[in-house]
Amino acid sequence: MKGSDGMRGYKNSEELIDQIKESYHKFIDEYQGITDGVADERIDQVEKTPREMLSYQVGWINMILSWEKMEESGEEITTPTPGYKWDQMRELYHDFNVKYGANGLDNEEEELKKVVKELIAWIDHMSSDELFKPGERKWATTKAMWPVAKWIRINAISPFTNYSRQVRKWKNYNLRQRA
Repeated sequence: MKGSDGMRGYKNSEELIDQIKESYHKFIDEYQGITDGVADERIDQVEKTPREMLSYQVGWINMILSWEKMEESGEEITTPTPGYKWDQMRELYHDFNVKYGANGLDNEEEELKKVVKELIAWIDHMSSDELFKPGERKWATTKAMWPVAKWIRINAISPFTNYSRQVRKWKNYNLRQRA
């Protein structure tokens, strides 16, 4: 189901959760056979390394969850995160890689698994209005007036889908060269 903005819409939270699970599993399954020794190798055919893609996912999902926790506790929220403006995404992504990628792929994969479970649990406890109606969260209220579900789609599902193809392409090119 497409929304008026051309973005996929969801009938309910279960459908959104199913899409998260499906796209997450396709993404993480692509990491089979990738080791820490090669995870940072850059190739011209793919913009990010496998570690950078994994760090991006862990970072964004953690950031969204932190916005929600801050709003719940009544704290002031700075988006995207304190110390960064929206035009400083490259620097933020570098910091994601340093923060989340420094302890090895296995640890980073475990962190992603943990935050995806947390994301799903949060969605599962949201009302339909909170999830699909614009203006229900201060952190999600921007000029674009996206509902929370769209923030999740853009920062979790879409990258999982895109990056699973990118990791596969990276593996096909990079690991095939080694064989």
